[in-house]
Amino acid sequence: MRNAEKDAAEKAERRARLLEAAFRLMSARSIEAVKLTEIADAAGLGIVTLYRYFKTKPDLVIELGTVLWKKYYVEVEKAYAARCGAAMNAAEEMELFLDSIIELYRSHKDVLKFNRNFDTYVKHQECTAEQMRPYNEAVEVFAKKFHTVYCKAKKDGTLDTSISEKRLFVGTLYAVLSVAGKFAEGLVYPTEDHHNMLEELLMIKQMILGALKKGRMGTVGTMETIGTIGTMGTVGTVGTMGTAGRQSPHSPHCPQTGSIL
Repeated sequence: MRNAEKDAAEKAERRARLLEAAFRLMSARSIEAVKLTEIADAAGLGIVTLYRYFKTKPDLVIELGTVLWKKYYVEVEKAYAARCGAAMNAAEEMELFLDSIIELYRSHKDVLKFNRNFDTYVKHQECTAEQMRPYNEAVEVFAKKFHTVYCKAKKDGTLDTSISEKRLFVGTLYAVLSVAGKFAEGLVYPTEDHHNMLEELLMIKQMILGALKKGRMGTVGTMETIGTIGTMGTVGTVGTMGTAGRQSPHSPHCPQTGSIL
């Protein structure tokens, strides 16, 4: 009789290998272009083994997207704690979240590439709400975090809340994420020397913060988070971007402003 704990560990390890191989291939090419047989081969496993874990390609892709968002959330929380986020005002929290997206561009362009391709893929596959549920739950936490920032801004006045919460979310975090994804894919200024668009992203961040800070003169603060967001580690290990803009903030009441969650 096999040891149940050992069996579970082996299954988790095989699942992680499949997700890691899928991410490596799909971020380098595209989700559509990669076959399940290629993923199994890259993971050193048979196609029959892959189907034991993922019945369809969309199932694998959705789980991979979910894992990536969860890992990114962990890194954002680490940065939040390292910078004493609970003591920040709303404008400072907004800057931290913008910084975390820019850090994805700086250190994890492969995640941004996969993220952009993900939305197109699940739309073409007409994935059901039930299929997308785990992924949407992973993304929803970011909308909730933004909702808390918006509520804090209503109290401390450091951001312009004459703009609706949904419009502000889409026009700031979602917009920067989309632009960073295009930059990561080289869709803007593609050059032979792989022009780095980090300075352009910093400029966009400064313009956003400058436009939103009510009655505040002078220069926008420096970006301290760049370099403090840790590595995302192995994709298959949930410890763990789809587009956050798909989930709009909706909670009718503002929570306490002592911490994000």
